[in-house]
Amino acid sequence: MPFVDELLKKQLPDRVRCNHALEHATLHVLQEQRVTARMGGISDANGFLIYGEIPTETILKAAQEGQQRLAKGETDLAVHPNCGTNLAVGGLAAGGLAWLGMSGTGNKLGKKLRRLPIAVLLGMIGYQVARPYGPKVQEMITTNADVEKMEIVEVVKHDVMGYTVHRVATKTKS
Repeated sequence: MPFVDELLKKQLPDRVRCNHALEHATLHVLQEQRVTARMGGISDANGFLIYGEIPTETILKAAQEGQQRLAKGETDLAVHPNCGTNLAVGGLAAGGLAWLGMSGTGNKLGKKLRRLPIAVLLGMIGYQVARPYGPKVQEMITTNADVEKMEIVEVVKHDVMGYTVHRVATKTKS
């Protein structure tokens, strides 16, 4: 549905989508390097955060390698299996079908209790059916692997309530 794709892409700024792709590529590279720390990330228009006990230099090199590989056409690095987009797509499908399963029960507790197993089953079916669509949504809407015009400015380590967080700052090349 090209109309929906374009509408959603306009809602998410391209810099966020590019940083999201670079965040995923960085996490892929770190995993390839057998970094065993628990990791996560979140992106915005000015870069992304990487959570985890990882040396700053390791993150910088992984981000640089990820950017180079994306620029050379390894666009699969922009999609990550642990991305929250996957959970959101599955959750929306599960919640929508579970809600549908409960529709028509009104305020009657007895009806709701009798319908609950059906709603749970529909929710589980919805989640399973939606699973393949999470990566597609990442590929088409929430990431953009075209990162050649981006520049990694710096990687700064922060201590946030006892947890290590690295800020990877990016900007558009002039």
